[in-house]
Amino acid sequence: MTITQIPRLPRSGVIAVDAERCLTCRECEVACSLFHEAECNPSLSRIRVEFDDFIPGPPTLVVCKQCEWPACYYACAARWDDPAIFIDEATGARIIDPEKCRGCGACLRACPLAPEREVIGFKNVARKRVYFKCDLCYNRPEGPICVEVCPGDALTFVPAAER
Repeated sequence: MTITQIPRLPRSGVIAVDAERCLTCRECEVACSLFHEAECNPSLSRIRVEFDDFIPGPPTLVVCKQCEWPACYYACAARWDDPAIFIDEATGARIIDPEKCRGCGACLRACPLAPEREVIGFKNVARKRVYFKCDLCYNRPEGPICVEVCPGDALTFVPAAER
């Protein structure tokens, strides 16, 4: 298959970040891990707030950019007949189905943001790695929970049509 034969995927929404407005409260991480994993564990969050107490300045907020040509999606689809990554029809979000994830890590290795800004994480489930990434809370009618709970309004959801 050549690049001209690869179908263009629908555009997705994205979470825009204004680090200058971030209060480093990390409420976004807690809300995300609670919503997706039912536990307060920032390491299971799909968004990360990175900061250094010894370097002044705003933090770095790390979240999936929902790429136009998502390398994670193509890496998974190229490797498996029934890929774990799918595209949500309503939001366009690139989503990893935990039931189908085989733990190969092809998505993480393909991500252009890795390794500096890893937006794909993993958890161990029954002695197997299961990868996850921001899915824009596609199954939540109100949109991404991190955007809703951010007290500094550092996060904004930008729908696909406005990107």
